[in-house]
Formats: sequence, C-alpha cells, structure tokens
Amino acid sequence: MKLAGKICVVTGAARGIGRAVAHAYGAEGATVYGLDRLSDELPPATETFRPRALDLRDAPAVAAAFSGIEAEAGRIDVLLNNAGVIFFTPVEATTVAAWDDLMAVNLRAPFLCIRAVAPGMKARRAGSILNVSSNAGVRGGNDEAAYCASKFGIEGMSRALAIEFRPYNVAVNTITPGHPVHTAMSETTYGPEARAIWKDPTALTPAFIHLALQDAGGLTDTHVRAWDLVQELAA
Repeated sequence: MKLAGKICVVTGAARGIGRAVAHAYGAEGATVYGLDRLSDELPPATETFRPRALDLRDAPAVAAAFSGIEAEAGRIDVLLNNAGVIFFTPVEATTVAAWDDLMAVNLRAPFLCIRAVAPGMKARRAGSILNVSSNAGVRGGNDEAAYCASKFGIEGMSRALAIEFRPYNVAVNTITPGHPVHTAMSETTYGPEARAIWKDPTALTPAFIHLALQDAGGLTDTHVRAWDLVQELAA
C-alpha cells in the first residue's frame, strides 16, 4: 500500500495509460479522482475511485472541478496530466482550429490543472506532478508539427516548474512510455512493427507509482522513460 492515504488526480482516466494508472494508484491505497470528457467510458465509482466528467479545455470547469476535489478530499497529493490527442497532418493542411484544439488538450489543460493544485501543494510543501510526454517531446516527427510542439511545450513547462516548485518540496517530472503501448491512440498511430511488440499499459504502472512517491528531495526535473524505470525497479 505504497500510496495509502494519498489523494491522486488522473486526467484522461477513461482509457489507456490513464485508466491503468488510476487503477494501480487505487490498488496501492490512494483515493483517485479520474477526470475525462469521455464520461461514459470512465470506470464506475468505487471506494478508491471517484470519476468526474470534465472537459479539460474549459478553464472555469477545470478550476471548479479541482476546487471541488480539494473541498471534498482536503488536499491533492499527486497530479498526473495524462490526457492527450494527436493527429498527423502536413503543416499547410493543419487548420487553426485543429491546432488550437490539440494545444488546448495537450498543453493548456496541464497548465490549468497545475495552476489549480499549485497553491495547496506549495502551502503544504508536499506533492508530485507528473506530465505525460512523448518521444515527440524530444525529437521531431513527420506531419507532427502540432503534436511535437505540444510535447516540447510540456517538456519546457515541466523544466521551469521543477525549478519553481523545488523550494516547496514538490517534484515535477515528465514521463513517456519508452516502449510501444497498446492504447486507443496507438491503435491509430502505430505500424505493424510497433504493434508486434506493444505492451499493455499496466506494464508501465510501477514507474508511475514510483514517481507519485517523489518530492523535491528525490527524483524531480527529469524526463523519465517509464519502461526503463520499470526494469530498474524490478532489478
């Protein structure tokens, strides 16, 4: 029960990595608030899981949701910004609306969520923030200008926030799968080679649990490859 008593918020909790991590956090004793606009796909409420339908693009709704969670639970110890979208389009064919919507989910939403938890974490001088990144956050990809820009943005924002939060003992890290993973998103993006070796998202959850336990005195300001960390933890 590594996360016993912890209050965790996971975005994009209806599917894939978010759903797997939310379950793993609950299994380790945490109370987990799972946020997703796909309300009909969120797991049902249990003793450890509390689903919340939320469009992360809606700034007032995000602020209200986090205020409600803190009022109900008393605090937020761990924030996992996992929700994300992707499309592959040449830049000249990318519409402004499509660009703005992707940025709203992939970059603006994590900012809104972090802004909401910052006062409480800083006041308590405790917490861990995990931002899901990608290989597209460290290198470019064909027809991925929007997605790469959002993930490079996640990396830059996280590096800055790690410095800002360090005096308050709050860890800020980015995490990428580090191995092909079978999710609804990867079903639309992976080719045959990646599909041949992809793993279930549950295989990565030990890395997310480990990062949830960190503070500024431990692992922070780091880009973590989840699969590599899982292997280190198992060694």
